[in-house]
Amino acid sequence: MKKTIAEHMYDILIENGRNSVWYGDLDEIHECANRAGMYDKHGDHHPLKINNRVLSALDKSDLFTKGYIKHIGRPARHYTIKHFEAMKK
Repeated sequence: MKKTIAEHMYDILIENGRNSVWYGDLDEIHECANRAGMYDKHGDHHPLKINNRVLSALDKSDLFTKGYIKHIGRPARHYTIKHFEAMKK
């Protein structure tokens, strides 16, 4: 079965021992896009569009909780894996 973008991001974060991702985590976002095959499809591959597509997919997923952090005086989207503390035990 094909994995969703959110499932790919979940795997990437667990592999790296992290529990959250935000707009500034470019390596994780673009690794997720690669794993999901977003660069294989015809269309606009501008980095900002890729970032928005990946984060929008996380917004729709039940695997992540959306929040905001302050970055350069502005709110930035921040996604945390749900139940991360329970998974570490």
